[in-house]
Amino acid sequence: MLLSPAAEATSAPSRAIRNRRRMVRLSGGSECAMLCPMPELPHAPELTTADRNGIDFPKLRAGRLARLQTMMKRYDLPVALLYTTANIRYATGADVMGVWTAGTFARYCLVPAEGAPILFEYKGSVHVSQKVVGDVRPAYTWQYGGVAARDKAREWAQSIRSALRELGLEHERLAVDRLDATGFLALQDEKIPIVEVLPATVDAREVKTAEEVQLFEINGGIGDAILAEFEAAIRPGIREYELLAVLSDALIRRHGEALFTRLVSSGTNTNPWLTEATGKVVMPGDLVGVDTDAHGYEGYVIDISRTFLCGDAPTPEQKEAYRVAYDCVMGMHELVKPGTTFEEFARKAPRLPEAYAAQRYPTMVHQAGLEDEGPGIPYPDDTRGPRRIMPKREFKENMVLCLECYAGKVGAPFGVKLEDQVLVTKDGPRLICAYPYDAKLLG
Repeated sequence: MLLSPAAEATSAPSRAIRNRRRMVRLSGGSECAMLCPMPELPHAPELTTADRNGIDFPKLRAGRLARLQTMMKRYDLPVALLYTTANIRYATGADVMGVWTAGTFARYCLVPAEGAPILFEYKGSVHVSQKVVGDVRPAYTWQYGGVAARDKAREWAQSIRSALRELGLEHERLAVDRLDATGFLALQDEKIPIVEVLPATVDAREVKTAEEVQLFEINGGIGDAILAEFEAAIRPGIREYELLAVLSDALIRRHGEALFTRLVSSGTNTNPWLTEATGKVVMPGDLVGVDTDAHGYEGYVIDISRTFLCGDAPTPEQKEAYRVAYDCVMGMHELVKPGTTFEEFARKAPRLPEAYAAQRYPTMVHQAGLEDEGPGIPYPDDTRGPRRIMPKREFKENMVLCLECYAGKVGAPFGVKLEDQVLVTKDGPRLICAYPYDAKLLG
């Protein structure tokens, strides 16, 4: 029987527990990595899992476009040229080969502040996007043209002017999100004035529509399920890239799309954080960290971090690091409510003990939607490298936030990464993914 993503997500944690017990029996009773039941996370009730068949996709697409066009009018942007894959999907509902097209200039769209967008699609995929977009045309591309690229880009710029003329916007400023130097110079040669679209796209995407919230509910259940399978697979002798494969397989079987990082590490590879999966073998007593960093169902981000123990007896030092990260994330939960400014959050958020400060994560909070989104909230006293922007913004209802912390002392053989993904409600944060923390490490 085929299950919907919601049904599969709901059943997967219990199935993973049964599989763990079976593995214990088959292995003669060894319980390294057979983790005990976890406590429910305090402070943030779990979102219910929605049925994907209940999503009104025309309403989803119309609502996102309306938000974008409202913000374009707010910033006096008559028309936008979008190349970023998440922006194209937000404006049109169409996504084609998102991993590949994210690094190319193969598809783009023109979005007027009033009226329907025009999608210029990769030539071979026009038929795909025509299922959801009314006006789809073959895209120009010059990226692999070598010395002929400049001439092809001039043709493209002339086609942009022609489309603007159709829209009655030929002499208006064109708000752009991303171009290479060849495209930029071609628009200059065509004397098309360019401005930045970022203020409008950021403001549009930061507050989620009702249909987007439904999609996050579905993806929250998927996130819980893929973490259950990941945890169940931890055992001595498995390699980090094999655990990454478990994560990817569990995602795609539930209608997710792709992982956008490879952040699985164990033992000494967990300190400092951000070493991606290698061939390192997981050993008894290792900490195993994972950041899901996944595009789930319909492309919405599943971004949770957990650290697990391969074994049953954590060291006092492992428990200390885990508690530091856990207390940090829990303290952030307490500060999430509509109206709190980013600066106020940064000032009041828990500070890591001095021994852990040198290797802390670059940000405390970032946003999530069709990609990891910003602006985020950095540590205000972080002097490592160029200072990050402290945005003059505030939390709003229906924003999606990722609250994260890394705790690892310099030179220690392990570190702990924890992260929760929450929806901002009028009553505070609500968990999108509710996969529990490791009770042994918390104890």
